Amino acid sequence: MAYYALPKRKNNSGTKHLFRAWPGTKRKERHMIIVFKPHTPEEKVNEISGIITKLGYEPRVIRGVENTVIGAVGDEQMHRSLELLKSFSFIEDVIPIQKRYKLASREYHPGDSFAMIGEQKLGAGTFQMIAGPCAVESLEQVMRTAKDVSSAGARILRGGAYKPRTSPYDFQGLGDEGVEILKQVKKETGMPVVTEVVGVTHIEKVAEVADCFQIGARNCQNYHLLERIAPVGKPVLLKRGPASTIEEWLSSAEYLLVNGCPNVILCERGIRTFETATRNTLDLGAVAVAKRESHLPVVVDPSHAAGKADLVLPLARAAVACGADGLIVETHPNPVEACSDASQQIPSAKFKEFMDAITPIVELMGKIPKPHFDFEKK
Repeated sequence: MAYYALPKRKNNSGTKHLFRAWPGTKRKERHMIIVFKPHTPEEKVNEISGIITKLGYEPRVIRGVENTVIGAVGDEQMHRSLELLKSFSFIEDVIPIQKRYKLASREYHPGDSFAMIGEQKLGAGTFQMIAGPCAVESLEQVMRTAKDVSSAGARILRGGAYKPRTSPYDFQGLGDEGVEILKQVKKETGMPVVTEVVGVTHIEKVAEVADCFQIGARNCQNYHLLERIAPVGKPVLLKRGPASTIEEWLSSAEYLLVNGCPNVILCERGIRTFETATRNTLDLGAVAVAKRESHLPVVVDPSHAAGKADLVLPLARAAVACGADGLIVETHPNPVEACSDASQQIPSAKFKEFMDAITPIVELMGKIPKPHFDFEKK
């Protein structure tokens, strides 16, 4: 399954521009779902796809085990209505999508989607633990963490080479040197890497090592960055902004989808409220709503929500019970010496205890906890 950027019309000179409506009118883009009856032959699907194209819409085919659907995008002021497709005997229904986010909605894709981070599947029934330090500080630190979390059961490594910080005086990460450290650890362990991109200028460098880009909370609505990172061809883990509504969060995911990134992972990491007992307020209601409204996999970051290591486990348990497809957790060989977020990082030597406490709930929720990564056989 793949999503592609919406086409831009061209004028006679060949330059791209947006369609201009008459003064006083608005261009109204129409998004429709064409649902086929079970086991409709492929040639019928292709026939309808061709008709949709001739009517001036862009078809996107999604094939399920039994049912196939086509998402159609176009300007209803310029083209004929797709309601006429209901006359075909093999068409189950033609449904308009009302939400502001289209490709991210369950109306467009009823089943759960998943993302591949390296060779690791996340979502659609498969649970993943993403673990590692807040920031890359040294080769020894990241290698030790990777060994500890992989032997405990985590299969995906996280770690920030570039760190956006509230204060300009705080540790900003090792930058390019941090990327090189992640490369070495990835080469030796075979673990896929999730790491943050903080700006457009860093995309190319981070792409050298990242199996999944992370868009941090501060950049959740940095639409220019989302548009630039989407076509690179890697999954994107999109953290919810500290003041973003669920609709704004899903609309940010839409920017990624519509610009060519089909593998988007939503991440709830807590929002800012009046409460000060925790670093942020973990919005588990948002996890449930996101799972209901969108087909995209959802992971939870209990570390940034808690701000304190002893609260990470109970929040993680609640997140799994709420339906999260994975967790992204901060851990460090010696949190006291961490250059950033020391209070919320779990000692990596104790990470197996954390995993053992989470696994029964993962199994209870009917998700598949992946077996541990065998570091020694790599």
